Amino acid sequence: MTTNDMDQLYKIKQLYANIGKLIVSSLELEHILEGIMEEVHTYFAPQNWSLLRYDPNTEELYFVISHGIDFDSVKNIRIKKGEGIAGYVVETKKAVFVPDTTIDNRFSDKIDRITGFSTKSVMAVPLIYRDTIYGVIELINRAQGGIFSSDDYLILQTIADFSAIAFANSLLYEKSTIITVLDPLTGLYNSKKLSELITVWSKDSASLRREDTTNIIAVLLLDIKGLTDINNIGGHREGDRILKLVSRLLKTSLRENDMIFRTGGNTFLAIIHCDNYFDLKALVERILQKAQTISMPDYPDLHITVQHGIAIGTRNRIQELVEEAHRQMV
Repeated sequence: MTTNDMDQLYKIKQLYANIGKLIVSSLELEHILEGIMEEVHTYFAPQNWSLLRYDPNTEELYFVISHGIDFDSVKNIRIKKGEGIAGYVVETKKAVFVPDTTIDNRFSDKIDRITGFSTKSVMAVPLIYRDTIYGVIELINRAQGGIFSSDDYLILQTIADFSAIAFANSLLYEKSTIITVLDPLTGLYNSKKLSELITVWSKDSASLRREDTTNIIAVLLLDIKGLTDINNIGGHREGDRILKLVSRLLKTSLRENDMIFRTGGNTFLAIIHCDNYFDLKALVERILQKAQTISMPDYPDLHITVQHGIAIGTRNRIQELVEEAHRQMV
């Protein structure tokens, strides 16, 4: 083994050791992932490197970390499952090494057109743990020129495995700490969690700036009418089934970083981050239309109706927005 080979082996061992320390040193996922991506930058020296998280509700990827391009230009971009290299990785759960993007038809120049970047070579690996996919790491172009090697490809796959474990550990910790703020029937957040959020956000002076779209939220309130008759005639099991269906509708209609609460026996509240949606009105109309179609095959004469209210503003005004949504109920 040559001196260069020994030096390279030492660098790889040091890389793995540093990432291992990051994973066991904290349960704060954001801190761990930032550290891992810095190690990736130091070792691989790419021109552009990103970590995208997978949202299973919408089957889309979104950027969590991105360096080498302006993050603000990509933070609201959603990449569909199967779209481009990253979307292909999610769809197949397989890593991809593209030495030359000009001859690979899986490559999409969507991000290049938005950012002005020029992608020449790509390494993209899935973050998978126990068959659950959490996201994708992408490295674009070597800073010194040339292309990534097959050895680089294998090393990045190992780093992705470490990162997936970090995701799994963090989510397990979150589940153990949030069980007291979850509604046992629907799995949505409960009123206790909403009260905690109101307390924290009401003190957030940074969210006073309305021009900062990351702080603009919509509070959507839904009141399900007709459940009393359903419980009396069909039994509480049928009423619970309806509540679960409404819960599932909201989960599949909204995105991962939106928040959904069951705040009362037949009342639901959603906090929607408005930077995610270009047409909030159309989104709400779709939810209402789908809710009205929930059927009761065993009790065709019974049906539900939905009253709703919505208010939009900066998140530090969340208490006022909740009250306004109540007043807007129609």
